[in-house]
Amino acid sequence: MHPLFGLSSLFLVVLGGLFILWVLRYLHNWPWRRDLQLTVLAAPLASLGLGVSGLYHLSGQICFITAPPWDYTLGAAVPLAMALVAVGGLGLGIARHSFIAWRVARRGLPARPEHQALADLLAEQLGAPRCRLLFYIYDRPLAFTYGLFRPRVLLSTWMVEHLDQRELEAVLAHELAHAARRDYLVAWLATVLRDAFFYLPTSWVAYRQLQREKELACDDLAAGATSRPLALASALGKVWHQATGGSNLGTAQAFVGVGEYIESRIVRLLRAPSPAVTRTRSRLIALGIGGSGLAGLLALEALSIAAILAPMGCGPVATFLKIV
Repeated sequence: MHPLFGLSSLFLVVLGGLFILWVLRYLHNWPWRRDLQLTVLAAPLASLGLGVSGLYHLSGQICFITAPPWDYTLGAAVPLAMALVAVGGLGLGIARHSFIAWRVARRGLPARPEHQALADLLAEQLGAPRCRLLFYIYDRPLAFTYGLFRPRVLLSTWMVEHLDQRELEAVLAHELAHAARRDYLVAWLATVLRDAFFYLPTSWVAYRQLQREKELACDDLAAGATSRPLALASALGKVWHQATGGSNLGTAQAFVGVGEYIESRIVRLLRAPSPAVTRTRSRLIALGIGGSGLAGLLALEALSIAAILAPMGCGPVATFLKIV
């Protein structure tokens, strides 16, 4: 009977995640969507917390005295395995970030004063924190924003050598838009949660949506800050053309995102008018939906536990019936 707690909890997490992903079909505000995608990714933490905290309590209940040994073993193994995988996902995220920081510290070079001044000006226009701009000696396209608390922008020397001034400005604006949205921290957290709960399909769907949409949101912000969407589209085309000429696309994906969406991003920039840079709207709607979803998930898990325990004469339902 113990394994039913873990399995029913995971089922409810997937069900709640699917509901929030369905709600996303009707929301078109980038920050709201990102908040709800993070909610889907973080929802398994509630289930994991309930499972781990309930191990000691459930193991001592008289309801389970007649349960076979494998039931106890499997019932304890499910939440413990989830916890170990979650800790492993966190460790992998820390190791990944540490490796990137170490590699950049070894090979990253300070940008020229004129490039840093341009980055500072764009950061002010976008409302982003001041980011240190670094160059990386590399003959392939590379551009990304990284960090956890102090974002930095890294460009390969290929970008400086092959993009004209307007294209380079558009790429810088795109990367600084990530800093303005704090995507560097959100993306790291989302990756950790995806790795921690990789066995849930909703985690992968939410993660892929978040990764794709953060690039679209930054395209909008960059086009609005520079008023040159064609320059960003041209930069994307050059980077993608160079990337497809080699055997590895990984270096370009930090800027262009997932490969199959690059063409739609270029078409979108060519067709859409330059969006204005606006302040982030209130997130009360997204927070309300996400909070309601988590509260509903916890309520459903509580009802599931009560339903499983009731036939054995245990749990809150049985206690209430005895009192009455």
